[in-house]
Amino acid sequence: MKHIFTPEDLIAYLYSETTLAKRLAIQEALRRDPALSIELESLRIAQQQFPKVRFTAPKRSLNAILQYSQSTRMEEYVQP
Repeated sequence: MKHIFTPEDLIAYLYSETTLAKRLAIQEALRRDPALSIELESLRIAQQQFPKVRFTAPKRSLNAILQYSQSTRMEEYVQP
């Protein structure tokens, strides 16, 4: 049975966001279909061109969130 894989399938594969069964099916399709391999490689190149972003919040923001979380948690226990 031949599978048709969409660009979305290949992107999910690229980011390891597929089920094991789908991952294995895509790997088999990549072995058999050079055009699919070329499409995956072009997606890999595009992925590498994305800027590397670090998601870190300032300590002041993290502390404010933590304090708010703790204060609202305490209010839950204090309310009648």
